[in-house]
Amino acid sequence: MSQGSKHPLNAEGKFWDDQDTCLACDTCQLEAPKNFEFDGETCSSYVSKQPENEDELIAVRKAVFVCAVEAIIED
Repeated sequence: MSQGSKHPLNAEGKFWDDQDTCLACDTCQLEAPKNFEFDGETCSSYVSKQPENEDELIAVRKAVFVCAVEAIIED
């Protein structure tokens, strides 16, 4: 998969949001509200906090899976 444009507000870590691909559909925030936020300036979501426990990891990986445009990347 080609690397996109990492959102500048992304928390440092293995998960990140490609701001050029994100449709701002809020799906990631619904799946993992502790880990994703919306940036109105760029009209895209970003990883506000990397997963810190198993529940958050599962939620973030579910967000990766359900993202319609594959904008969430796991390095």
